[in-house]
Amino acid sequence: MKEGISDTLVFNMKDLRHEDFKEYEALVPSEPLDLTYEEARFIKPLSCKVGLFRQVGDNIYVTADVDTTLLVECRRCINPFEVGITTTLGLLFSLGNESSESDEGDERYYDGETLDISEDVRRALVLEIPTWSLCSETCKGLCPECGADLNRTECSCEMTDETSFHASNSLSAQLASAFPKIGSLKNTEK
Repeated sequence: MKEGISDTLVFNMKDLRHEDFKEYEALVPSEPLDLTYEEARFIKPLSCKVGLFRQVGDNIYVTADVDTTLLVECRRCINPFEVGITTTLGLLFSLGNESSESDEGDERYYDGETLDISEDVRRALVLEIPTWSLCSETCKGLCPECGADLNRTECSCEMTDETSFHASNSLSAQLASAFPKIGSLKNTEK
């Protein structure tokens, strides 16, 4: 049995009978799930397909497929671009209250009336946010001298071995500029 489209990831368990299965579709905005990040902006609602199955002993098995689109910044050329992310969940909820003694992430509980998978979906999506986003594998990035986007234009800067090394190793460049004396100390050690 398929229910109508919802705008939440909280489900009413009163109508889910023993060994009953229901499917739900949801279009959930990212804001209620606290999915606001500097590195990535959720630009489309979460498209969710959720299946609920009441097992023996009032346990509820939940499956969820979640798709959405992010706006991220390319790590080489800093231009924004869209990237789709998808996650799939399989969760088991038991009737009862969460135990304060157990910090195990595998144990999930519901109160018998409602079941909320919002936090589980939020955590799964956070893990799917790309950490090193590239608009293209062939992205040329920015010129380390003048800052020109090398994908769109050619610049007249001369690339030296030192410039290309620092461009390819931005952490080294940041450390060298932050701690200029380290370089001179390194050269004096033998």
